[in-house]
Order: sequence, then C-alpha cells, then structure tokens
Amino acid sequence: MIIACATWVVGLAQETYAVEILPTMNGYVMSDKATAAQGETVTLTLGHAPSYTLEQLLVESELIGGGMSGDDPWEPAWAPAIIMVPTTKVSENIYTFVMPASKVKVTATFVLMPELRGDVNKDGQVNISDVTALIDYLLSGNASGISLSGADCNQDNSVNISDVTSLIDYLLSGTWN
Repeated sequence: MIIACATWVVGLAQETYAVEILPTMNGYVMSDKATAAQGETVTLTLGHAPSYTLEQLLVESELIGGGMSGDDPWEPAWAPAIIMVPTTKVSENIYTFVMPASKVKVTATFVLMPELRGDVNKDGQVNISDVTALIDYLLSGNASGISLSGADCNQDNSVNISDVTSLIDYLLSGTWN
C-alpha cells in the first residue's frame, strides 16, 4: 500500500487598515500610504500656509474592546477605545508612525505664527533684507508686503528712521536695546 501525502503552503495576505487624513485649515497632511499593515511604518508629509506653523499632530486609533460598559443591556458589553499612536519627527515637515492593528485618523492643527520683532518682510527671519524693506517703506510709503508691527523695532508705536537704527543695532549685537 502506498500512501501519498502532499502539503501546500498558502501565503496569507496580511490585513491592512486605512490611514484617514481629516480635513485641516491653513495646511495639509499627506500620507505615503492609503492603507498599511500592522507594524508597517507610515510617513506623513506636512505643509502649511505662509505665516502659519504646526501646533499639533494627532494620530488616533480606534480599538474595539477597549472598555466594558455593562450598565445598559442594549449597549454592547465592549465599547471602543481611542488610543493615541506615537509619532516621530524626522524633519521639520516629515513625521512617521507605526501602524497599529486598526484604522487610524490623522489630524493636524496649524496656527498663525506670532509677529516677529524686526521681521519687516514677513519671511520668518530677521536679517539685512528686513533693513532694506524698512528703508524702502520709509522712502516710498508703500506698506504692501511688509509687517508694520514687525517694522516697529524700537516698539515706540511709530515706524520711522529710529527703527532702522534699532534693527541694525540688533543685527550687529544680537539683542534688542
């Protein structure tokens, strides 16, 4: 008698879960994956409108069976629990997280940056370009494209030639007088 035995190994597809990016204002979030398997690294790229900055980035996962309710007979015995998924900052606009065994929702909050003293041209830096922009404003009277509150370098509630002196002093010394 001959007995034959055959074994087949069938590869099981790993379950994937959705990466949902919720709408945001004054910025955007993009994911490198629409779905990911548990344990897979997901990369998020963020961007924002000029004069805005990231205040908060949240990645939330809903796990079923998070806590027992039991008070109401019509309510399920296990209620979902929302857990925060840790993110890692790779660079100024790149973050990663490890996909849990459930769908995630990604939320970003962008806020208006405070005015920077001396940032006349509104580029987020205080440098010689701001001196040029301030002098151009004083000579032309054209305030388009500049921050008048940033131009009030000596903080006397007036924008004039003394603000140019104050700005140059700051650039040379690194401190406001």
